Amino acid sequence: MVCSEPDCQLIARALAPSVIPSEACDRLLQAACVIDVPIGLIQHPTPAKPLPSLWLLRRGQLAAGGLDRRGRFTELFRVQAGEWVDVFGALALQPAWFRSLMATEPSELLALPIDAVLRIAQQHPAVGLAFGQVLAGQAQALRDGLTDARTRGLAARLARRILDETAGRDGAPQPVWQMAVRKQQLAQQLGVTSEALSRSLRQLSEQQLIAVRRYEIQVLNRVMLQYLSESRGPMPTVTAARGSTRRAPLREVRAHAAGLALAA
Repeated sequence: MVCSEPDCQLIARALAPSVIPSEACDRLLQAACVIDVPIGLIQHPTPAKPLPSLWLLRRGQLAAGGLDRRGRFTELFRVQAGEWVDVFGALALQPAWFRSLMATEPSELLALPIDAVLRIAQQHPAVGLAFGQVLAGQAQALRDGLTDARTRGLAARLARRILDETAGRDGAPQPVWQMAVRKQQLAQQLGVTSEALSRSLRQLSEQQLIAVRRYEIQVLNRVMLQYLSESRGPMPTVTAARGSTRRAPLREVRAHAAGLALAA
């Protein structure tokens, strides 16, 4: 493909904090190819065509997730331009996309052939180190995701999802997450039933951490959500009169939350 400055910057961002020589970047782009992706499930048959490659999103936006037995797509997360789409699929004995992918808008994939990466790395060791760190980082993210799903309660996972979806909106005192998926899909993503998700949303709302309006979730107390997202146990409870148990307004962790606010 014809090299362009935006593409060099794209690769530089994807490999950060590693830095590779501009000559190596130019050679990578000369070996690369661009695949146009229309809206909908990606139909490109395999990450090994036209050549086994590492795949970047050059333009647009993708939803990554999985298909159930009926072929229905469930979104797990979004991939933005400049982020890695798939660095594992082409390395398998039987190459296949690591996750199901759906374009939410017209997009472009940038394929970096693995043979070219290895060949260029022989002359520029920084290239081999940079891509090795990419693979290690992606593998670590998978490990952390599995560990998180096994050890964190639903409230903590939901709080983390809300924080992630409203990240970068710190200028707004009470940022709003405009949910692009139905609550049933969000429940599937979190690995719980719709009823369990509704209960957790209601509990967070009762604690005045969030406000829920149909498909909008407004953050009311980001510091407390941050604390909850780091918790390994269930939401704190207190024993009320007559031996009944109700959810506490997280008074037990106010001091810790204040410390988070001071450290932020």
